[in-house]
Amino acid sequence: MGSDVSGIRDLLRKRCWNVTFSRQLAQEIAGDKAALRALVREIFSEDVAVRKRAADVARRITERDAASLERYADELAGLLESLPIGEAQTRWHLALVVARTAHTRARRLRAARIMSLLAENESNAVCASAVEGLVTLALVEPSLRPEAEALVERFLWNGTPAMKARARLAQNRFNNIEQTVIFP
Repeated sequence: MGSDVSGIRDLLRKRCWNVTFSRQLAQEIAGDKAALRALVREIFSEDVAVRKRAADVARRITERDAASLERYADELAGLLESLPIGEAQTRWHLALVVARTAHTRARRLRAARIMSLLAENESNAVCASAVEGLVTLALVEPSLRPEAEALVERFLWNGTPAMKARARLAQNRFNNIEQTVIFP
């Protein structure tokens, strides 16, 4: 696969898009700086479908290694803040990318503010990503823990089944950290 812009763009426009292809593409370009730059350019594409797919691939990359996209953290957070509500799929993918790439305190606090806003979204998937993102941030930024725990609790009591499932996973992440600290 070529890592040039047109190569990435062509792959993102591929007719048959699925999770398997997204994961494969993420694995192929994860270590290639030129391909990552091309991917980020496509996250800012005017083509909504391409933007959504590029965000999907970025999400898959950050599942394994958020560091490769950290240099774009501010730009991606800005995009997430400005995306139209109707772009729910792009928003839920980018929420996780933004949370995972926020590697400074200032970026984590900005990302947490964005996650709090996304948690009020009408899309269950966006809300679920927001809770996961906020917990991810709270695990490295202790000042965010009370807000994250409150959101988890709210989703456990009042969420849809998908939101409750994500909240249980988030609660388990907190519990696993506590057990590691208590019982090293």
